[in-house]
Amino acid sequence: MRPPTIVFQVTAIGKNVRALESSIQSVRFWVRHTPFLGFRYLLWVVVEPEGYATDPSLYDSWREAGVKVWVVPKEYRTPLGTRGKARALQYACELRGKMGLSSPNVWVYHQDEETCVGQDTLLGISDFVERGQKLVGAGIILYPVDWVPIPTHVQEFTRSYDDLRVLDSLTMPGNPAAGFHGSHFLVRADVEDAVGWDTSGYSPAEDLTFEIRVRAQYGPVFGVLKGFAYEKGAFSMRDQLRQRRRWIRGIMYAIRQSPVLSRPRRLTIAYSAVSWFSALPSVVVLVAAVDLHYGPLLLFTSFFTGFIWVSMVTGYVEGARLHSAYVGSSPGLFRSFCLGIAGALVDVIAPWYALFTRTTATDFVRKDPVRDSVPHPTTVPADSQGASRHRANLEFPPAVWPSARRSPAGTLRTRFAGRGNATGTPQRPRPW
Repeated sequence: MRPPTIVFQVTAIGKNVRALESSIQSVRFWVRHTPFLGFRYLLWVVVEPEGYATDPSLYDSWREAGVKVWVVPKEYRTPLGTRGKARALQYACELRGKMGLSSPNVWVYHQDEETCVGQDTLLGISDFVERGQKLVGAGIILYPVDWVPIPTHVQEFTRSYDDLRVLDSLTMPGNPAAGFHGSHFLVRADVEDAVGWDTSGYSPAEDLTFEIRVRAQYGPVFGVLKGFAYEKGAFSMRDQLRQRRRWIRGIMYAIRQSPVLSRPRRLTIAYSAVSWFSALPSVVVLVAAVDLHYGPLLLFTSFFTGFIWVSMVTGYVEGARLHSAYVGSSPGLFRSFCLGIAGALVDVIAPWYALFTRTTATDFVRKDPVRDSVPHPTTVPADSQGASRHRANLEFPPAVWPSARRSPAGTLRTRFAGRGNATGTPQRPRPW
């Protein structure tokens, strides 16, 4: 029987070339150094023309190394006129169909431009495909790449912990929550191509829209993908704010313009959005009550806010534990507390910022660090001082990419992670 094919697809604007190269390197290195994988692989990079124009020679060097680099034509239009990342994703779907890669034996692993994989990631993919019980798999993302002790990076700890809630909800028949990552998820190619990414206009959270449509068409076909993916946070609070703005705008888009969204889930997603909006008024009330010395109000609200504070603190603590094997020395308890508060305040402001400002399909969040504007990262590619030093050197493993042996996934005693003891055909994966 012919082994399945995994298309590792990085879809992005393409301006963060250093992050892109790290993602490409991680895939190429670990598929050659993880022997018990029962799949063939392709590596696709799908970018916009302005991204390709950032460094054409670098993109061409990837092509020479065997990477399929696709530049979405400016004139490309979908039937519904979708824009942004969904347009590029739909273009890739059509390419796969023309190339005969839309079949039950082909799977697509979606990556953002900064999504690095480890040995545990590949074992999880192999295990998921071999089992074949679900059509879509999603997993936990850590954010240790280029990590520095700044508010935006500390805040990402909570996202990894929140993935436990998201995955638990995702695998329920109705999925009452709103979360779904646009990266580190695996989907069977024929399913993705049948559902497609084409929507009316610009869907800021195309990943949530896609998940809603898959669930409406195929039902509860979502499973847990073992192993972590490894990404990085924004390097400025402004970029963090813009990123969160896109999320809340995407939730609002799904509520208003997803005809296949069931009424019960529409209500729960709306409730989650209202809860996010309520964070800022809650902080204002708390500060006002303290300033006015209005104790009875604090006594009344403390019963409810206590649960929220415990949940927030748990997110930081457990998120930091998940990252502890990767981010090096801790910045200290007090400094971590201050950084966490600063990052949380950005998230508190974000929905109101989204309400009064507009997001566009060309919003760009920098993921290549500016060396003179942030502290030196604690985890960087072991032989990387920028993309120009290792053009087409796609065989060198950065220190941040883990093997299954050093991944903390094995210490997280839940069903959501683990090294993924794949039992596929004992052979090295073969490129097309």
